[in-house]
Amino acid sequence: MERTAQAAFEFLAADGHQLIIYSALKKLGIRQNDTDFEDLVQEGWLLFVAIFQKYPQEPTEKPKQFLAYAHQALYRRFLNQLQAKQREIKHLETGEVDLSGVPQKLDVLADTIDTNLLKGWLGKCNAAERRFLIDRIYYQLTPSEISKKWGVSRQTIYKWQKRIRSKLMARESENPHQFK
Repeated sequence: MERTAQAAFEFLAADGHQLIIYSALKKLGIRQNDTDFEDLVQEGWLLFVAIFQKYPQEPTEKPKQFLAYAHQALYRRFLNQLQAKQREIKHLETGEVDLSGVPQKLDVLADTIDTNLLKGWLGKCNAAERRFLIDRIYYQLTPSEISKKWGVSRQTIYKWQKRIRSKLMARESENPHQFK
């Protein structure tokens, strides 16, 4: 059997095999009512393709053995993603934001941003909004790229952007000469 993405999806969809994704998430304590649940399920389908293609033997010959392997691999990959996300959140919530190591593209927008002003904005934002500002301004990521990076929907990204805009507009109305 050829190991295409289509073959992996068909294998996963057959005979309730997709339950290994839910099981791996359950093992991590992620339930259906968690905000990231649906995004992680979708991510699990994509991760499964890579696991299916890299498995050293033919997955369909011994499906139980392969599913046990795939379950463990999914669990570990989800765990790595969640730990990386937690490290990033912890880093952003610890207060002072060090932007000196953040690479900047040579771009007019990036060159015109005043770092002190940006740090002031970051101080008024929650962790998610800070991630958005850093990714949008310094890394020049699109909303779609940011949503994929953080495992949230684009709608969530636009909500973050709207809240940031509201905060900045309120700040500007309090001190109109600060942004000129």
